[in-house]
Parts: sequence; C-alpha cells; structure tokens
Amino acid sequence: MNKIWELPVFLVPLFAFLIFSLEAFIPLEHIQTGENLYKLYCASCHGVSGDGNGELAYLVYPKPRDFTDGKFKIKSTLPGLPPTDDDLIKTIHQGMPGTAMPAFSFLKENEIKSLIDIVKEFSGIDNNNVLPINIPDEVPFSDELITLGKSVYSEAGCNMCHGNNGKGDGPSSNQLKDTKGFPIIPKDFTSGVYLGGETKRDLYLRFVGGMDGTPMPSFGNLAELLGKPKAEESKLAWALVHYVKNLEVPKDKNKNILPSNGIIQATKIGRFIKSDKMMDSFSPMWETPSSYSVPISRLWQSDSINYQMVDVQAIYNANYVAVKLEWNDSTQDHGLFRVQDFQDGAAIQFSIDGTKGFHGMGSEDHPTDIWFWKAEWQMRVDEKIDSDIVLAYANRVSDSNVETYPQLMNDIANLAGRDAGNINSETAKVSPVENVMAIGPQTV
Repeated sequence: MNKIWELPVFLVPLFAFLIFSLEAFIPLEHIQTGENLYKLYCASCHGVSGDGNGELAYLVYPKPRDFTDGKFKIKSTLPGLPPTDDDLIKTIHQGMPGTAMPAFSFLKENEIKSLIDIVKEFSGIDNNNVLPINIPDEVPFSDELITLGKSVYSEAGCNMCHGNNGKGDGPSSNQLKDTKGFPIIPKDFTSGVYLGGETKRDLYLRFVGGMDGTPMPSFGNLAELLGKPKAEESKLAWALVHYVKNLEVPKDKNKNILPSNGIIQATKIGRFIKSDKMMDSFSPMWETPSSYSVPISRLWQSDSINYQMVDVQAIYNANYVAVKLEWNDSTQDHGLFRVQDFQDGAAIQFSIDGTKGFHGMGSEDHPTDIWFWKAEWQMRVDEKIDSDIVLAYANRVSDSNVETYPQLMNDIANLAGRDAGNINSETAKVSPVENVMAIGPQTV
C-alpha cells in the first residue's frame, strides 16, 4: 500500500514525537509473564531494577518513577500510604496524559496484574490492608460554591505554585523540585489535562491525598488550615475542586479526547480520490473525519507548560492512507545551519508485524515503521534549494569566492555520505518525510 503524509498545519516550537496505536490487523498472543512484559514495555524508562534509570530516562520529563523509592504520585490513599492495586491498574491501563507514560490498555487484565506484582516487588510495599480515601457525596455546582472555591484556592496558597489564574505560573513555580531533586512544574489547570484523570473525583483525591514525592501537599485538613468548622470540611474540598475545574479553558466540541483504548478511527473516502487532494490540508474532505486531541509530553519545558495538544485526523482509501497533524506554534523553526538549532518535526509509528511492541521505536522482535516529517526538509522542497544555508546567509557579505567556494565545499563535504547513501547528505529533497524502520531506541 502506498503512503502519503499530510503535513502539520502549524509547527511546534519543540521537537515532539507523536506515537499512537492503530488496531492490529493480525491479533497475536501477548507475552504472559510479568518479567517479560516489564522488560518489553517498562525497563527502557524505569530501569531493569525499577530504579527509574532506564536507557531512555534522560530523554523523559517528568522523570520515570523510581519504584525502589516506594513513593507514588497517583493514588487514592492517604499521604504516606502505598497505592492500592486498583490505583496501579488504572495508571498502567490509562497512562499519564501529557507525559511519556503511555496507556497500556491493550494488555489483558492478568498481564497488568503481573506487572503490578513486579512493581510492588521493586518498591517493597505491602498494600493488603490499605483502604482508599472515603470520598463524600459531591456538593452540587453553584455560583456560591465557585466563590467559596476561589477563596479556598487563595487562602490555602494554591496560587503560590499554580498562579492566580491556574496557569501554573505562581511565584514559587520555578523553584519547585521533587524528592529526587529534579525540577518539577506545577499543573496548568486551564489545560484540563491531569496525570491521574480529569474527573472531579480524581481531583478530590489529588487535593486530599496529595502527591507523594512531589511538593504537592495534602489538603485533607482544609477546615483546620482555614480556621473553619470541621463540619465544613467536605464543602471546602468540593468548592476547591469545582473552582479548579472552572479554570479550564472549554474544549473544542468538534475535537474528541483520545479514547482510553488508544485507537483513532480513520475515515474511508472514495477510492478514486488522488493523493494530491488528500495532501491538501484545506480540502473539504478533512471536515468529515473525527479529530482527536492527543496530549503529548515536551522534550524541553517552556514556561509553565509541560504538555502539547496535537489534533489528529486520518483518512484512507484503497490506495492511500493520510494522517493530518495540527498543533499551535508561535514560531517557525526550520533551520539546521547552526549546530544549536532544532528544527520542528513530527513522527508517527506503526507496528510492522501487527503486535503492540515497545512504543519507543519498537524492538528487534517487533520492529516499527516510522514516518518522520522534518521542517527543514519541507523548506528545501518548497524553496527548491539544496541547503538551508543558502537562505540563512543569502544577504551576508563574504570575503570568499562565493561563486565557486560554497558549491565546491559542499561537494567535497557531502561526497562520502552521499556515496554511502546517507539521506542527510543529499543535495536536494523531493519529499519532506523520512520513512524508516526502527528496531528499538537509537536504531535510526
């Protein structure tokens, strides 16, 4: 089957890999043992011994959980207590949106439980007699409750980290570190993206239970903290929850949240529609497919924002499949003529053998097919130039023989790479997309 690529409508300021799963065409049996599952899906980030120092840990933000420390952020229990098995199941099944921790919803229940046994062994926790926090009945939404929540938000000091408007830009936001000493950024409540779930019950648990291992404390004693009667404890907590939810920027009703199973539905179009029409991002045919908003993690942080929303659409017919990625960006970064520059780009990957392999570029046993769009290549295709250096220094005065020196130098510098088939040494580009097969991290 031929492949075409829809280029991003907007370019992101930071290089981001977008990885999502499509339904496997050939269902294969998963590896059953917890040890093998952990090695395949978890060890690259969390480490072979669960210490959070896997081979890819240096690329990940927030840093992978060190299971041996015994501290877990997302749980339904009181501060200092270990998570329940249900807490761990939820985290593995749903992932942690906006981070590098993906959802493993494709794993069977017994497989997830076998992974939990491994995690508990690494962390040395005993949660047999641990009970979740009792969540009282929700206090219904009202304008009065929002006003109370705003007061609680300020008096409890939430604004010191999360900012007056919930953007995560409070005066203490750039000084925070976790218990491992790594910088940590407060949640931007306006995004509506939360590590442990976005329901009001999820937020109640975060506020009352805190987030162990982070500067986020427990606010299970709001009445005492604010000098209020103990009988108002529940109302104060729910007021805070409703106020924080009220800070969220309303989501576009035309965009869907990525389903918990991680599957994006592609829309079938006419078989005779040509590829150039499918590649037109402004074509009316893109008004029909469902659009999914996918939160991904940035490799580098920008101010208080530690996530990036990418809108994904997919269409196909008998001959082609096209994927459209769209996201916001205030800058266009497509130059590579300086070593410190980092071009915009996006990549998607697909399973080659029909299995759900390791999401970080697959493995030798389960390779992946990667489509990698590069802004610098796109510029060279659009401008029909050999190198972006032509544009970068087009108006600069040179004391060299500019008529012969650059071309002569380029030929000599690129000759060995070009003869060896190195695509980065090509003088011209006919496509902005690199198509490669990966068999694991650092193999492309």
